Amino acid sequence: MKKYIAIPLILLCCGCSRGKYYVTDTFRVGAAGNMQFIEIDSSYYFYKREVYKDKDENSQNILRSNVSKTDTANKIRIEVEYLLISLLHKNAIYITTVPDKFQYYYSKHMLPDSIINAYDFNAFYFGKLNNDGEFITFVSENNKKKMSWQLRPLANAFPKQLFLRELEIEKKDVLSDVILVERALQVPVVFTRQAVCRIVFARPDATEQSDASLIKNRLVDGRIYFYESKHGFDILFRFSNNINTKDSAIGFNHKRTLYNPFLLTGSGN
Repeated sequence: MKKYIAIPLILLCCGCSRGKYYVTDTFRVGAAGNMQFIEIDSSYYFYKREVYKDKDENSQNILRSNVSKTDTANKIRIEVEYLLISLLHKNAIYITTVPDKFQYYYSKHMLPDSIINAYDFNAFYFGKLNNDGEFITFVSENNKKKMSWQLRPLANAFPKQLFLRELEIEKKDVLSDVILVERALQVPVVFTRQAVCRIVFARPDATEQSDASLIKNRLVDGRIYFYESKHGFDILFRFSNNINTKDSAIGFNHKRTLYNPFLLTGSGN
């Protein structure tokens, strides 16, 4: 596969239907014995990447990343991604949202910058930040694949923006590819720091979309739960209010978890 088309596949992952989550009987009444969790405490900083479709001087479609809020009037937001980083724990959580083939959903449903909407979650990457904040390393569940992100500037001071400069891919401990991201995509991959982070569950048909109304259905305990099934890791969240007639908890199956959450807990069982 050519590198210029490899990058979007790495970043966007597989396409899944929006809102396709499930609830387990055991999680309805509490965390099961084999569940672990990652605590999203005050040490985590929230970065967001937005991709806008624009036109150049020749009226050709081009992509722009993290456009200024004062310059979005004639642009279409087609993608949103979330990155949570903790220097204290050396943890990084990258969450993609469901790709929109019609390229209107993320412009139509604009949430406050402080909001991460679990309704749109697609895939989960759990990684470790190295000591100087230069690399995030993600390891697959079976340890056969490793992906490293090189960041600029270093993440150890939580800069206003983080640029994904380079991707390194290892398969079975052998370096298989090194990709200079901006050269491959012809557009920088940049994440912008947000002042506050709130994980909520918000349906796009909600009548109220204000910050105050959205956080009524927030992540209730600040935790991302996970457990290992025979196929991989399922990811679960519990919210402060029911998202349907009886459930406040949702889960995403192992197909959504691309890199190992055990890295973030410091345990392997």
